[in-house]
Amino acid sequence: MTLYENEFSRFPSQKITMHHFKNVDDNAAALINQINQLRSQGLYSQAAALIESKKEFLSRYIADAVTFRTWEEEIYNTQTYARQIHQSIYFEENQEDFECLEGDVWAGGV
Repeated sequence: MTLYENEFSRFPSQKITMHHFKNVDDNAAALINQINQLRSQGLYSQAAALIESKKEFLSRYIADAVTFRTWEEEIYNTQTYARQIHQSIYFEENQEDFECLEGDVWAGGV
């Protein structure tokens, strides 16, 4: 039986988590500049406290360690899932570079 990582990801038993991050805009720029200024002055605990107090607002703009760990696990689980099933690969007649595994079904172009 294939083992999946399940601390942050539930794939393949559930869909992969969708994240909708925004680019920094005028609404967040002043706060992010303030955080960066605190960090540049070595005031890390104050920067961390400010981030914590504005966590919900900032979560739309900044990916945190939990988000990165979720992405990492979901990529790993997707790779594990893909390797245990046979995939169908369609390629064009003149295509030279494509990834496949032994046992895959190939369907060539005209």
